[in-house]
Amino acid sequence: QELDLYIPSAQEELYNWVNGPNRQFEAAFRIIQSGEWGEYDGFYLMEGDSVPIKAHWLDVVLSEIEVNRPFAILGAQYDGDKWDNFYEKIPISLLHHTNGNAIYNTSHPLLERLVGQLEVEAPCPYNSIPYDYRMSQMWVEGTLGIVPKLAPKIMLNEEGENITLSNNTDMFNKWAEIWEEEDPFKYTPVIHNYAATNLIPRHLGPEYIIHGAKLYSPWDPTKTEVTLVVSEWFFDRSLHLIEHLDDKDHPFSEVVVMVPPAAAAHDDYDLMTEVPVRTQHRGAPDFMDLCEADIKTDWFMITNSYHHVARHVDLMFTPGTFKPVIPFTPATYAFCFKYPYCKETVSLAQRFNPGHDKVVQDMDMLYNTEMRNAFCKEWKEQNGDEGELMYKHQQRRLMFRKKIIGPPGPTGTSYYAWLVREGKDGMYKLTDRSLYGARPPFVKIFAKEEKLDGMSEDELAKRIGMTLLDNSTDCNCMEFETETDCEDSGIGCIWRPLFESCHPPELIDGSAPICPTTEAPTSAPTVSMDGIFDETDSPTSSPVEPEPEKDPWYVSVFKSRESEKDRSNSFNEANGGSMQSPDDDEILGSEKASRARRAMLKKSKSFEAVDLQANERLSASPDNLHEEYL
Repeated sequence: QELDLYIPSAQEELYNWVNGPNRQFEAAFRIIQSGEWGEYDGFYLMEGDSVPIKAHWLDVVLSEIEVNRPFAILGAQYDGDKWDNFYEKIPISLLHHTNGNAIYNTSHPLLERLVGQLEVEAPCPYNSIPYDYRMSQMWVEGTLGIVPKLAPKIMLNEEGENITLSNNTDMFNKWAEIWEEEDPFKYTPVIHNYAATNLIPRHLGPEYIIHGAKLYSPWDPTKTEVTLVVSEWFFDRSLHLIEHLDDKDHPFSEVVVMVPPAAAAHDDYDLMTEVPVRTQHRGAPDFMDLCEADIKTDWFMITNSYHHVARHVDLMFTPGTFKPVIPFTPATYAFCFKYPYCKETVSLAQRFNPGHDKVVQDMDMLYNTEMRNAFCKEWKEQNGDEGELMYKHQQRRLMFRKKIIGPPGPTGTSYYAWLVREGKDGMYKLTDRSLYGARPPFVKIFAKEEKLDGMSEDELAKRIGMTLLDNSTDCNCMEFETETDCEDSGIGCIWRPLFESCHPPELIDGSAPICPTTEAPTSAPTVSMDGIFDETDSPTSSPVEPEPEKDPWYVSVFKSRESEKDRSNSFNEANGGSMQSPDDDEILGSEKASRARRAMLKKSKSFEAVDLQANERLSASPDNLHEEYL
């Protein structure tokens, strides 16, 4: 039992957390090599989640073997797109590693050496790396001289002292000198490794075998009509979205543009798009658009005028039952609670469903209109028609913090929490975006403008004047929606044909990214442009604090799944149980604690929250990197 270990949750502490798969691979290699099962020169390691999708797949695999001889390993790299948001931060050895589902040539001398090294490393910290990734690390160390970094805790012995590993670079370099020109690691389009990526049929290409994909049904216009709600303010930026709507692959049968009471309504939308568009003047604050939008269809989505519709809005549904597939972020410290805005979002959702542990971004949710109406009715009864009662029991908290760091109105997270309490959540299929990724249906294109719109006239004049009000955007490969624009970006962006998307280039480990980290779409301002602008209020003035320092991206590289029990435990440990409290005054505790807080407040004004952006509060960071490697 000590040998047969696979404990992804212990990957940062236990050097042999993946010992079972590593030893199993070595044993398979040796028994085929020995001839005990017959005279073979190789084998195809095909895991249970590898699915043939075309006839004669085995014949094609055999032909690929003949075409690609000689090779040590013939297989596939990761072919999905869920890494694109942080592509530049991924080590070269991980980007180019051949997934374990591959053809192994047991007669090749390089593979003999690689497997022999795996056996030598079994009792040392390098055993904490899955065998397929570890062989890639050896080859990259030999060809590029990049020595991999291991988790700090794994590099400690039982006495807590640092372990010194032997230097194998020279040995790996000699292997590279002998076999590099032969190109011993080869890739075949016959096998595609998607490793826990959600797909619909349009994402499939020339492959005969897919590994690790979650295949769902695409949107069917005969079954589901969807309205798009666009929150607009005073600058008609929604016109960009509307004018380009017909160029996009989207499900929207109508668009409702929510505008301030004093804003003029357009009567020429029909000249911009074939999709019916109507204007609705707000009778409540903009953060109530989710509840106030007049929807005629059974389903709707919401965005704002700082975004446009993605080239492909890949709504996914379960086959047969046709339930919408909605991504969520686990409400754990790593993904949520270290961000004050996210923590408050979950706390508010717990007013409907104590113990709620899933965060659903507003722009990811496909809202059911009937359920929205019932949810909003109760939300207003609890919080007031304009949210004025949201924090009525938390006056002392407000005295201390000055501002509550959280959403001012209803959210997709609270909507789903209400559904869970009502037993209606079965109408959706939720999928963990930290494991399976998520494709944003909307792309932010007016990042700087969103910040400027949050400034007062005095702030605007003081900081930059009126000369910079152009429609420039952040450096972001994902904004390029055609192959030509992507390849001509000037910043090295690479086109991904299967997904018709653009992603950043790979970088040598430790190099500076060409672009800032791409964040998930939100309703609030983005990061400041090149340090020019200070943080400003959003159009709805959502208050937040500066984002804490993020954990290293590699913290969760191999966590391919977390059980609900583990997530619940993490949730409770982070919060001491439910975050919901009838009165936040209870949190303040003893008079001693109150005196300490008063002293701290007197000492510094730094406790007054400053406004940050929502995508800094709940970011799609490399913490979300997960893949089933084995």
